[in-house]
Amino acid sequence: MPFQIQMSSILVVATLVMCTVLSSPAADLRETIRSAKAALRAAENTNDAQVKATKLSEARTLIDQIKAAEPGNSELRTLESKYRYLAPDAAPAAPAAPAATVGGGSSPEALKDWLAIVEMHTALRQKTDRFFPNGANIAYSPEQTGEVIALAADVMKNDRPRILAFLKDFAGKYGQPDDAMDRKIIALTPKDPKKGMYDEANQRPDDLPSQCYRGLADRLTWVQENPAREAKNIMRDAMLKLADAEFIMDTHRDAQYQGIEAELKRALQFNPKDAEISAALATVQASRKRSAADAKKALESARFPAHASGFAGPGSIPDLVAAVKKYYGGAYPKERLLAVSVSGGWTVTKTNIFGQPMQWGLPVYCAAQQNEAGICRVFKMTILTGIGAGIAKAPPFTDHWTGDSYRMLVANVK
Repeated sequence: MPFQIQMSSILVVATLVMCTVLSSPAADLRETIRSAKAALRAAENTNDAQVKATKLSEARTLIDQIKAAEPGNSELRTLESKYRYLAPDAAPAAPAAPAATVGGGSSPEALKDWLAIVEMHTALRQKTDRFFPNGANIAYSPEQTGEVIALAADVMKNDRPRILAFLKDFAGKYGQPDDAMDRKIIALTPKDPKKGMYDEANQRPDDLPSQCYRGLADRLTWVQENPAREAKNIMRDAMLKLADAEFIMDTHRDAQYQGIEAELKRALQFNPKDAEISAALATVQASRKRSAADAKKALESARFPAHASGFAGPGSIPDLVAAVKKYYGGAYPKERLLAVSVSGGWTVTKTNIFGQPMQWGLPVYCAAQQNEAGICRVFKMTILTGIGAGIAKAPPFTDHWTGDSYRMLVANVK
């Protein structure tokens, strides 16, 4: 009997040992999965950039271990999805090499480089953010054109070569500006677990190195390329105004051309080598010259219209002209009326509900000198009588309508 009990005990112990040995790999895998989930939760719940990067790196290593042990594990898909959500720019990577050999640098050197790239990025942003807030446009007013151009020239000459050299050296040490760069530098600058999180020795920049790297490269691109883009924008807006220039009153037309010409010259300040803008400027200058010649020719050839032949009345032309001059002098006391001509017969300008005339108008031309020496403007006008039932076709005049006008030399008013 004792022998049977002893044999039974041996069998039980052997069975337990065998079960333990057989179940150990599965238990280890479950523990690895729990650790990966814990690392992802820690990365999701922290605001510390370095802690997040460290936990994501830890999670990546654990996920790769799970994948190697059991590629078809049902938890892998969830873990990979969560990792990609927290580190969208990261690719699956092997565990980082030990801090002593990664990047070929020491911890103090890596921290110094990290601090330097953050400081460089902050300085360039502060210097350029006023005029170059993004890659789409320049934020400024036309009066600040000179300041923008001076700033861009300064950055291109004094900052760009120095920054590009730094970035080249930085990438040579730590790789391309992505999640791997951040993991590498963070691995090289571990915090001292024997000291508190607020200890000066454990202080790290809030900005990740890869973000600063990309920020520097992007901002240099904005400063280099946005002036040429702004030049095109100025040219486009200026040329839209050119289409309307020929329809503007002759006294204002040259000012319109002058404004367009000035804007194109301002565009060339942003990009002096733009052949399209230079061609547009030449076109505008030629159009302005031609417009000025046409205006001069029209001015010199213009004549004041004579009275309409066969005016049927009522009223005599001399009496009506005198009445028009009296009315005009009251309506425009600052102008010098030079001549009036009756251009047609009386017309109905207002009727009552029965279609009966309530007001009459007399079409005339009035030549008046305003503020140009030796030049007057001829207005086509309709001088109106009062309003009332049975109103007569006669002065006094109470109002007027003004139509087209043109300029002419006072010397040619006869």
